[in-house]
Amino acid sequence: MPFLSYGQETSKPLVNRWIVKTNVLSLIAKRPTIPLERTFESSFSVEGSYIQGKFNHILFTDHYEYKGFLLRAKKYFVNYNYKVILPYAGIYVGNLHRSIRTTGQALDNSSIGFFGYPSREFSGHSIRGGGSFGIAYFTKSRINFDGQTSLGYGRYLNLDSSDPNTYSKGHPDFQVWASIGYCF
Repeated sequence: MPFLSYGQETSKPLVNRWIVKTNVLSLIAKRPTIPLERTFESSFSVEGSYIQGKFNHILFTDHYEYKGFLLRAKKYFVNYNYKVILPYAGIYVGNLHRSIRTTGQALDNSSIGFFGYPSREFSGHSIRGGGSFGIAYFTKSRINFDGQTSLGYGRYLNLDSSDPNTYSKGHPDFQVWASIGYCF
């Protein structure tokens, strides 16, 4: 009776694959962030993300809420492979709707109130863009770990110049992502 033996199954290459992931740091922001990434030949990928989040009582702000879309192009410095750390650089563009609400406070107990911050009620749409750097790792079971940081600038659209809460025409855009996902 013949015996059949099988070697370890070879994994499909990581080229032309879809990766669905989530930014686990969004747990702090109480809302999920859902990116969908497509890998291509030449160690290049494109990622689309729906981002959202909400913070209460953080950094002299009573309520901060955001949501938007992001499109990021990544270029990996090495070829895609399993069980190898893959560094990459990228660029991104997107939109962001931010709402910030703060009730002013005097930080000292005097009636003069030299130290404090004013009330603020702000809502604005912005277009943003910038650069990203990160590392990715794929396990043999196709689980993906991705850590990245991004720095850019956002420009507000249609601001009311008579409102003192809208004097800023833009904002720095800083992102930190720690994502986990699955490669199909």
